[in-house]
Amino acid sequence: MKKIIVLSLLIIFLFGCMARNIVPRNYFILEYYSHSEKDELRLDEPFDQSVYIEDTKVPRTYNRKQIVVRHFGPRITYSNNNLWGVKLSKIIPNMVKKRLDSYNMFKNTQRELFTSTPDYVIETSINNIEMYISETLYQARLNIDFTYRKKDMEKPLLTHSANIERVLLKQDFDTFTQTINEIFLDEIDKFAAKITIHNTFGSQAVISQDKIAIEIDPALVEILDSEEDTSGKGLLLVPAITRTENEPYYKIYDKYGYEISGKIGEALPLMEGTYSIEYGSGNKDQKMTKKNIKIHPRYKTIVEPDWGCLIVEIIDKNRNFAKVIYELFDLEHGESYGSEFPAEVELGEQEKVWVLKPGHYKITINNEPFNTYTDFTTVLIEKGNVQKLTIVMETDEEGNPTNMTGAGILEESFLAASLESLKLSSAIHINGNMNSDNELNEDDPEITITMNSQLENYLIYDKDPLYYNMKSVIDLGVSKSSDTDFRLASDDINIKNTGIYYFIKDLGLYGRFDVNSHFFDETQYSTEDFYYQKFDENGVALGDSVLSDNIQIKSSFYPIELKEGFGINYRILKLSRANLSFRAGFGIRQSFNEDVFVLETSVEVAGVEHRKYFELASTNTTGTELSLVGDFQLPFNLTYSTDADFYFPFDEAGEYTFEWENSFKLNLLKHISLDYKFNLKKLGEESGIDYLVKEHSLFLRVTYFLR
Repeated sequence: MKKIIVLSLLIIFLFGCMARNIVPRNYFILEYYSHSEKDELRLDEPFDQSVYIEDTKVPRTYNRKQIVVRHFGPRITYSNNNLWGVKLSKIIPNMVKKRLDSYNMFKNTQRELFTSTPDYVIETSINNIEMYISETLYQARLNIDFTYRKKDMEKPLLTHSANIERVLLKQDFDTFTQTINEIFLDEIDKFAAKITIHNTFGSQAVISQDKIAIEIDPALVEILDSEEDTSGKGLLLVPAITRTENEPYYKIYDKYGYEISGKIGEALPLMEGTYSIEYGSGNKDQKMTKKNIKIHPRYKTIVEPDWGCLIVEIIDKNRNFAKVIYELFDLEHGESYGSEFPAEVELGEQEKVWVLKPGHYKITINNEPFNTYTDFTTVLIEKGNVQKLTIVMETDEEGNPTNMTGAGILEESFLAASLESLKLSSAIHINGNMNSDNELNEDDPEITITMNSQLENYLIYDKDPLYYNMKSVIDLGVSKSSDTDFRLASDDINIKNTGIYYFIKDLGLYGRFDVNSHFFDETQYSTEDFYYQKFDENGVALGDSVLSDNIQIKSSFYPIELKEGFGINYRILKLSRANLSFRAGFGIRQSFNEDVFVLETSVEVAGVEHRKYFELASTNTTGTELSLVGDFQLPFNLTYSTDADFYFPFDEAGEYTFEWENSFKLNLLKHISLDYKFNLKKLGEESGIDYLVKEHSLFLRVTYFLR
């Protein structure tokens, strides 16, 4: 019991640590870096001037504690958990003063007007200070103006403006703040260099603020020549109208002809400028081009689709996948765009997306040429639309596809189907099963051959940030051995409901509600007659001893076992072929037992076995639950799924339990698979089974998909 308490406290501690790390409150400062000072700017004799450095002007958008985050366009957000620990209007002029004092720039610099009346004024004004975020690019931006003027004159003697963007090598707020800090100190140096040039060589030495006369000190010129390209980066998005992850790549060319590769549906960062793109399916002559696409800094340029998409599915009359090669032609010119096999989606293959010019196209199968009058169909591709063409094949006696029996657009739009948040699938499985089970006797497993059917339903709602999964399995089967009649071999109702709310990318809150029951009475048989007597949960006999070769140990629907829980769900893997999640939280286990009996004692008297069966009491416990749930698509058409469920009751007298389900499925044909299941269970003493239960099942499964 001490181990359970320690484990529970450890989980609570980890939850507390996770909660604190989920929404940390971080404060950032701008600070003076003396190591970045430039010796060439330090003066032997200061200019005989008294300078007042005003508070920095900050627009309302940026004059707040929250760091501003811009999303490459008009939208900004404020980071509630990443805050400025300093007031920008104060820290910036303070750093300017410290920098100029370090360079011995003026006889006197001051931040207050109480000591003396200054001759000159330095003003700073922030236009933008923000982190730019996109799917593929993080960068820091500082847009700031410096002004140097006489106190009684509005017209400045000189100005320095900087609009700098730098890509963040690490995508966090620490790197952002340090980058802004470095940019700001660099710009003070450039401003100081301009002041030195102005006061040393006269106002004519600074032309158009940045261009310096040739006779100026080369060290100062070098500082100003280090100014960064202020053009900035923008984003280019060629939208994926199928909303899939399998649209093809396209090529981008800059004004020098340099080639970059981009993927349709993913925003690509580019420097400000004019570009052209080449996109579409087929060879180079069949592709489409767009020219004069302008990329603007901090803006997402979206290309308006002037193309359409085609997806081809080939099935037989039973809606099973048919692997038949097809070829796509331009109907007007007869040009081939290429051949392709359809994707077997249920095995994880992604469907080929054809990106095409609007117009009519011809599809042939079985290597038929363009001018064929058999085994072909046509389709119209329209601008901005998606067509999903379904081709239905005739099959021979062995199930091999032979020729086309029909084709057409069976769905109004693939787009609508692909965007559905709610998905429902149903299937009927027919199994031939060889089973080894030691639940009744640890050392003598029972081997039986059964035939059973399963009705399996999945209901999935997946729309960020909410995920819901309902799985129901109804299992009914019969068995027959050489010395028995047909008997009910499997009878199980299993319903699992799981809902997850992701408050950050891979971390969320989960809730679960599972139900397990059965339809019919369960009877235990024996090869020889035996006496049995039933007792209730208090040990009171429910009747006299009875001689029989069977006994009913469970009534219809009982026991009803419920599992409820809620807690933290962490998604370890989310890949196209691998998903794995870990869950930890508070659990409730309920077992409603009515007319549910377990064997308590068995003795042999005069060659006849005498058994006593006691009724199980209903239970209701609470505790800590841990789960690991995953599924993997392995090579050679093999899939593996696992569900490990551990439960540690809070009750000191309670015993921990676990159920670990493992399933391997080898797809032999579209509707035929070889399935192997290996389950481990530790059910606890209250179930009447005090040892580790091992279940092995190997069966050939025939599946028919209802939808």
